[in-house]
Amino acid sequence: MSTSSTGGDPDPERMLSAALRAQATGNGNAEPESAPNQRPPRQPKPRGLPVLRVLLYALLLGILVGGIAGVISLQ
Repeated sequence: MSTSSTGGDPDPERMLSAALRAQATGNGNAEPESAPNQRPPRQPKPRGLPVLRVLLYALLLGILVGGIAGVISLQ
């Protein structure tokens, strides 16, 4: 890899071209394909949105703000 003359950092364009060249030619370290009878590993189940918790929080916040606004308007 060559370095640029402005600080010794590798030139990003040269690094990219070298990486693409190495990928295109292959380096012999490729992993063998998995056997067809093996099942892929299970993906973790994505967490759902806490809709009920958010709605409850919004309701309590609305009651609190409404109560404070009511008390202020009575004074």
